[in-house]
Amino acid sequence: LEEEHGFRCCVHIRDFDVGRSFMEQMGECIRASRRVLCFLSPHFLDSYYCVWEFRHAYETDELRGNRRLALIVMD
Repeated sequence: LEEEHGFRCCVHIRDFDVGRSFMEQMGECIRASRRVLCFLSPHFLDSYYCVWEFRHAYETDELRGNRRLALIVMD
């Protein structure tokens, strides 16, 4: 997405500061994003972090009246 289409993506191993709360940094990234893509895979619901990120993005959109969250269903 970044190289071919020019989108800036949040990649925790590259963009997050060591020693700061992962959840805090993820929340900051979600709130600052113009779009939030959620790739729903078979393992998505098994991940605490994926579910948290989805809920945070959804609730942030609801509070702000935005429509930034896009769901992509994967097999």
